Amino acid sequence: MKHFSEASWADFVRKQVSADTRMRMQQHIDDGCKRCKSTLQIWQGVLAVAEKEITFTPPADVVRVVKSQFAALNPQASRGVRLIFDSMLQPVIAGLRGSVAARQFLYETDVYYIDLRLEPRSAKDRVCLVGQVLHRTGEERAAQGVAVRLRDGKLPIAKASTNRLGEFQLEFSASGGLCVSIGRGRQNDIVLPLYGIQVKPVEGKELD
Repeated sequence: MKHFSEASWADFVRKQVSADTRMRMQQHIDDGCKRCKSTLQIWQGVLAVAEKEITFTPPADVVRVVKSQFAALNPQASRGVRLIFDSMLQPVIAGLRGSVAARQFLYETDVYYIDLRLEPRSAKDRVCLVGQVLHRTGEERAAQGVAVRLRDGKLPIAKASTNRLGEFQLEFSASGGLCVSIGRGRQNDIVLPLYGIQVKPVEGKELD
């Protein structure tokens, strides 16, 4: 007796075979082929599980609402910003594990390379952000006089400006989520989320 392949029975349960082939396969089962009947039952079970999985998918409108809520809570990187290095994603030498507390990020845009380093201070809940902004092209690599603002959402925390080497430094208290914006004008600022650190905003303090 000639049997049908598993692929054929998979197509059979998904109704992917022609009417003539379907008729011949059904007749084969009706004639009492136990081997093919067993294969058919397996694929019928697989199809039943696959169809049930659809019921586990949340409605699109619910997903959209949840995403919007998270977007409101977490800072989002500006468009065109690429994270090309995160020290937390790199393996640490065995002898140093447990002693490495600083975290480094390297971002790139079409204009800048932005190097950021978060370092804990000896004082409780204090963190230092050290960074450097460099032009990607041109003879003058250091981006001097670029405004740097630390924010918790839209609430300002601290501000600085890059020196002649494109470097800056900010120190703050750890407590809530934050991001740093870099640029010469607020509408053109580059927004960078600082993952894995929190700061406490300074209430009533206005930063330009």
